[in-house]
Amino acid sequence: MDYSLLLPELILTGVGLLLILADAFGADRRTVTLAGFVGTACALVAAFTLFGHSQDIWRGMIRVDDFAVFFKIVFLSVLALLFLFSGEYLEKRRVKFAEFFILATFATLGAMVMAASHNLITIYLGLELLTISSYVLTGMLKGDPRSSEASLKFFLVGALTSGIILYGLSLLYGLSGSTDLRAIADALRTGQNAALATAATVFVLAGFGFKVAAVPFHMWAPDAYEGAPTPAAAFMITASEAAGFAALLRILVIGLGAAADVWQAAIAVIAAVTMTYGNISAITQTRTKRMLAYSAIAQAGYVLVGAAVATSASISAMLFYLVAYAFMTVGAFAVVVWLGNHIPGEEIEDFKGLAQRAPGLALAMTVLLVSLVGIPPTAGFFGKFILFRSAVAEGLTWLALVMVLNSVISVPYYYRLIRNMYLGEASEPSRLSVRPGTKVVLGVSVAVTLVLGILPEPLVRFLTTVQLLPLP
Repeated sequence: MDYSLLLPELILTGVGLLLILADAFGADRRTVTLAGFVGTACALVAAFTLFGHSQDIWRGMIRVDDFAVFFKIVFLSVLALLFLFSGEYLEKRRVKFAEFFILATFATLGAMVMAASHNLITIYLGLELLTISSYVLTGMLKGDPRSSEASLKFFLVGALTSGIILYGLSLLYGLSGSTDLRAIADALRTGQNAALATAATVFVLAGFGFKVAAVPFHMWAPDAYEGAPTPAAAFMITASEAAGFAALLRILVIGLGAAADVWQAAIAVIAAVTMTYGNISAITQTRTKRMLAYSAIAQAGYVLVGAAVATSASISAMLFYLVAYAFMTVGAFAVVVWLGNHIPGEEIEDFKGLAQRAPGLALAMTVLLVSLVGIPPTAGFFGKFILFRSAVAEGLTWLALVMVLNSVISVPYYYRLIRNMYLGEASEPSRLSVRPGTKVVLGVSVAVTLVLGILPEPLVRFLTTVQLLPLP
């Protein structure tokens, strides 16, 4: 086997082991952060070199293709940015920063395994590595009762979800006699045991619906995201949810393509309800993290539109929106983390006067919020537009209209933050300094948001010309 095909995973595993050793020898925060960032950057470079490969390894359990590489780059980019803006926050709240970064590193490794898996066993192993690490990350604010409560809720719901997913996967194994997605697809095309295939599809949808925080499987998300350390919430909303979408696409399009009539209609309804519920609930929130948590639920609804349409164009649009959303959200959470380091509160009112105290930060946050709404010339607008276009092209005009209406509904709660930053009076007029790591994160996030909004063609061309997923 050519182990160079697993070079990103091998490097990231080495980074995790290195951080364990650094923690054992009492390395300081800057050393741990630098080692983690450099190692993750090396894994990111290694991932870029794998574009153009299309090869199965481990007897078909793992597939190295452009679809997997694309998601690996998203996961590693989020982790690299996490190293840059999390350190001060963790230190001020007496969180063991080395343990935090170790868990985030191995959670990213689990996400990478999920995205590359063509087998039910490896999908589940990657899922458990990701979720178990996330349980611990959520509860690392030991002095905060909300963090402990969030971790417990997340664990209990996650355990139930794992059982649901396993039951659905076991039904698929029983139908086909194999855990390979392509063998499952071949078995389902025979048309035998259609009722059992439908039941398996329902359980898989329900299980992964929990993982991507889709309504009605979202109940854990607001409490978990609010109670978790803010950097952990940023990681789970971006990388963790993207991993759920990657695995869900592999299973649905490759393994359950023969049952598309069942799951496409179900996902279309779930997408419409998810984006509507998330946006309406976000309007009433007063705490920034909880508002962003409901916003994440709404964004999951937008992404699910691509899965509901399930064409090459819609999946390409889905991937475009996922990468745009990852950078938008990480940048927004970097501002929330920075503000939390200076103001001991997480209320939306805490943003008042930010434009006077840190004008560059306020401008960056404004660009990211405008993109989350979907206003040109940002990546959020173009991502929603191509999702809208793919839905209309396949006759799901009603779902496209729901997307447009929900973008309008989302304006008030995003605008409230912008209004507070520019029209609110600051409690203190003094200027606030911004650390270099936060500046880099915001610079990268804003740059990607604007570049993908103004010049989206290169990425769109790549996503549409490269067959990321072999549609049946």
